[in-house]
Amino acid sequence: MKKIINLTIFLIISFILLNSSSAYLFADHLDKYNGEINLKGSIINGTNSDAIYEYEIKLMSTQNASTELVEISSKITNEDFEFSNIDINESFTYFLMITHQEIPTIVFLEEIEDQYKVDFVIYDRIRIPENISIIDYSIMIPHLSPESDVISILGLISFENTGNKTFYADLSDPNLSGLNLLRFSLPENFENLSVDSDLPPGNVMQIPTGFALSNPVPPGQHQVLYSYSMPRNTTSINYNIKLPFGAKKFKLLAPEKTDINKHEILIKESTQVDEKIYEVLNGTDIEKGETINIQINKIATPNFYDKFSSFVKKNSISVLIGTSSALILLIIISLSVYRNIQRDSTAKNNDDRLIKKILDLDERFKNNQIKEEEYIILRDNYKKRIREKF
Repeated sequence: MKKIINLTIFLIISFILLNSSSAYLFADHLDKYNGEINLKGSIINGTNSDAIYEYEIKLMSTQNASTELVEISSKITNEDFEFSNIDINESFTYFLMITHQEIPTIVFLEEIEDQYKVDFVIYDRIRIPENISIIDYSIMIPHLSPESDVISILGLISFENTGNKTFYADLSDPNLSGLNLLRFSLPENFENLSVDSDLPPGNVMQIPTGFALSNPVPPGQHQVLYSYSMPRNTTSINYNIKLPFGAKKFKLLAPEKTDINKHEILIKESTQVDEKIYEVLNGTDIEKGETINIQINKIATPNFYDKFSSFVKKNSISVLIGTSSALILLIIISLSVYRNIQRDSTAKNNDDRLIKKILDLDERFKNNQIKEEEYIILRDNYKKRIREKF
């Protein structure tokens, strides 16, 4: 076995482990192999099945929670491959990898349905995003929490590579421009940007007007989930959303009674999410190269009653009542407030809390205050619950 000390490959596997199911951290997912790896299959070029290339396919492993990669075996082939009689160590995660035209493609053993008929599909590379199209571009400004004056914003972008090649920009090209990157707009002065996607690994490049991704984009549909916050006490947001890939659907959700100046191609409606009313700006079939201008002049904030309800809910237990008349008054007020809060206590601040939980979780992980396994499980759960809102 050969130990791999390649930072690029390690980052690839680390990214996938952090963004995959927590089941990868346990060995029972390899029970079907009966303690021994036996694989047989073919490499398929999804761009041109008649093309003949020489591929190196590697069987690799990484010990759970370790920083070391191990190359178990490799084969040089034009098509067929086979790995036989390799003992499984229950503390390792195993995967196959091929790097074709500088693009790594990885398949975990637990994803393989038939170990004796493995179809490993790879694609040729294209350096310009000519086949990228946006399916749904969604922005959500949740209702502000009564305990916070920080605006946290979510974005979920679904897009598709409709071609038969993997788009992968050439970052070494001195003439590389923003036109050849997967990029997205954000308002000025954004803070605490966090980006997740189901794409193969790459870098997030943050710029004053938003962010760009260097990830490879294989054929098929993909998603990017991102969050950010605005400076404390922000009262207005100016969006200049550039859509170089167009958008079949576009929507922006903001709390009810938010003052919005909309772009002329958008339709203003209202909708209910988790029993809360949102203003919604909708657009369809937006052309490539269009820029959408949206001015949010005043974001609706919690009123006095909401803040008082939240305060009572958090502090009523610790309030000391000195007289019987004060106690009776407090009980009457508390019962009235509690009855209104109880109706939607499960969902009331769910969206705001999920955003805050993700941001807090990222900060705790960055400061080594939480174990990696717990971080992965919690963050995947929060992301899943957030996606269900769109």
